[in-house]
Amino acid sequence: MKQLLIAGSLAYDYILSYPGMLGNSLGQLSTRDGCNITLQARSMGRYFGGCGGNVTYTLALLGERPRLLSIAGDDADEYQAHLTSLGVDFSAVRRVDHLHTATCVIITDDSQNRVVGFFGGATDLASQLDLGSAVDENIFGCIIVPDDGPAMLKFAEQCRELKLPFIFDFGSQVSGLSGAELVTGIRGAQAVICNEYELSVFHAKTGWDLTRLLAEVPLTAVTRGAHGCTLYAQGQNAVAVPACPLTSEAADSTGAGDAFRAGFGLGWSRQLPWEVCARLGSTASAFVLEAVGTQGHRFTNSQFIERYQANFGHYPLPLA
Repeated sequence: MKQLLIAGSLAYDYILSYPGMLGNSLGQLSTRDGCNITLQARSMGRYFGGCGGNVTYTLALLGERPRLLSIAGDDADEYQAHLTSLGVDFSAVRRVDHLHTATCVIITDDSQNRVVGFFGGATDLASQLDLGSAVDENIFGCIIVPDDGPAMLKFAEQCRELKLPFIFDFGSQVSGLSGAELVTGIRGAQAVICNEYELSVFHAKTGWDLTRLLAEVPLTAVTRGAHGCTLYAQGQNAVAVPACPLTSEAADSTGAGDAFRAGFGLGWSRQLPWEVCARLGSTASAFVLEAVGTQGHRFTNSQFIERYQANFGHYPLPLA
């Protein structure tokens, strides 16, 4: 079976749970200078994270053996052991011994609003990686997920040069990339994945409406949280795919988008219809929402299939 190449960051996440609403506490930042605001967290945990690590983790739970293209620091032994034990192909991950792995501090309030602080560390060197060296006859295609901005653009260009199918997900880097860079990144992609906010920033920076975007990319998948996602394809009516219902109260929304990418990528690698890809992504996201941390969820193949069938009907892949 062909492998997916996932190009994206590795990071250690520190997730703090904040009681109340962040907007109430941070609102004065827009009206006063010299503020000194302390956010007293209810809990804190350290987790494996980074978009590349998160996507490959969920793909591994789905029975895949994704190859990760990333860069890690001198503190990544634990992370490497964690992913490889699940079957992630770590052969294209470069290790550097003079920097720490990227660190992300995430403060989440009771309504799942988030404030994120990110330190790149080793990730700042990601543009030194060569995507071509990670590609062989076993690779079906590449999903480019948030990473160092210049690295994402380089990987997209290398996919085009190699004629390697790819999906571009600018994600959180929509804030750091210019309009011209965003346009460069998505050119030649088979699909773009983003959430509503990220799409609005893309529109503002590029001046491209959805029609113009679809003239360049065959499909745009826009995730809408509890409302599922909407698929926009060239020459077709929009298709709404509902969110997979939760079996327990949402514990943490961090990483749900990465799980969606993983499920979506699984369907894409099997060349299933886009709507089916989105259903697989929706199902994967539900498991993340019910756990704390971007890789705090676990499920077996039978549990995933049972959940998919309960909400979307016939499971589209061969049963193991």
